[in-house]
Amino acid sequence: MQVSLPPELEELIKANVASGVYASEEDVIHTALHLLLDYNAYLREEINRGIEQADQKVFSSMSIEDLKAEGRCSLASRK
Repeated sequence: MQVSLPPELEELIKANVASGVYASEEDVIHTALHLLLDYNAYLREEINRGIEQADQKVFSSMSIEDLKAEGRCSLASRK
């Protein structure tokens, strides 16, 4: 399989190899795809948890702005 990437992603991959964090470009892509699989599994779990809570009539009293702020903090802490 051949994949075309934008220049900034190619540079990111090359920089990670050059820094010694990864042994090869394939290792970088392999790790990235595993992280994507983990993230997708996490999202499915969260969606299912939300569906279960809605089915049980468990709702949050948080405002939409509070929910957005919490989500942004959670996302920022993962980076």
